[in-house]
Amino acid sequence: MSLHPVWTRRRQRVERLRREHPHADELLEFYGDVLALQEPLYVKALGSRWLGAVEAAEGGTPRLRLTRLPERPRERAFPRFVRAVPASATDLLQATAGRLASEPAAMSELLRAVLGGGTVAAIAASLDCGAAALEFFPRAFVQPIAEALATGAAHAAVDEPTGDGLSEDGEARAACPYCGAAPIAAVLRDEPEARGRRTLLCSLCLAEWAFPRLRCPACGEERPDRRPHHVSESWPHVRLEECGSCRTYVKAIDLREAGLAVPVVDELASVELDLWAAEQGLSKLRTNLLGL
Repeated sequence: MSLHPVWTRRRQRVERLRREHPHADELLEFYGDVLALQEPLYVKALGSRWLGAVEAAEGGTPRLRLTRLPERPRERAFPRFVRAVPASATDLLQATAGRLASEPAAMSELLRAVLGGGTVAAIAASLDCGAAALEFFPRAFVQPIAEALATGAAHAAVDEPTGDGLSEDGEARAACPYCGAAPIAAVLRDEPEARGRRTLLCSLCLAEWAFPRLRCPACGEERPDRRPHHVSESWPHVRLEECGSCRTYVKAIDLREAGLAVPVVDELASVELDLWAAEQGLSKLRTNLLGL
């Protein structure tokens, strides 16, 4: 049973894409199960006192300070989240969950590292497991909480929920103005004041902020001949935006082509575009929740 309309839309999109793209069925089944674990965290964070983790910024965008999340509640909730790994998870993720659950101290250290924006490589080495699989758990746990806090902060701010994306010196931000994370995708939409407006979608709190249409969020390249994009027949509304200078890419979900698309879901489901990009020697600016 869905508790919130945001999650209803995501689940409905997952089910539709499972029908339309059966080759991605297993991946989408797992993501649907992850959404079921994340939704209660989002709903609870929306109505909690955790907004103390939001630092007000006079005249600007509020910033999330995730290290300020109350320690006792998060330390109780995270182990439950890890132990609830769904049966649809890969064998690797299930094995990683078991290893992590047997090491409470490492579990706490892992959560603190992700809340503080750090890396998990050293913890992965100490547990003898892969960093990507290990990172999934704290990232999947923190994501709905960060999203709820960013949503509350945006509604309380003077700025629009998508923000203006500008830093103090007036330059466009390449990192999320709310939590500082890198973008996972771009979103294209027509708006009354701007056709084809481009926003970036945060890989952690899923906030959006405006960003110049041609600019590479990794290196700032703007020359059109260095910024080609690619579209496949199977995903006509998902553009792979390449940077010929730094050899990175992001996907852009074009809502003008598919108004019912849900960017966070469609980005994850279009995995064949990531496989093609890897074959071309391109690196993704930020991997998604499933490490793709």
